Amino acid sequence: MKLRDNLAANLKRIRREREMSQDDFAALVDVHRTYINHLEHSKRSPTIDVIERIAGNLGITATDLLEEPPSKPPQL
Repeated sequence: MKLRDNLAANLKRIRREREMSQDDFAALVDVHRTYINHLEHSKRSPTIDVIERIAGNLGITATDLLEEPPSKPPQL
């Protein structure tokens, strides 16, 4: 997986785990909702500054956003 794909998967997972809409998430990190949508669909590559701002506002590290996302448990 590319780093951009890792970021996309991790952003979406973290946002959903925190039960936030894209609008709420965008307001938290001070970007437009469409930018969050583009990040979550690997259509945009954020700057280091944006990655740091997202991580800081979420209370996580930039590494947490860029690392390989956890694999999904098998469906029963």
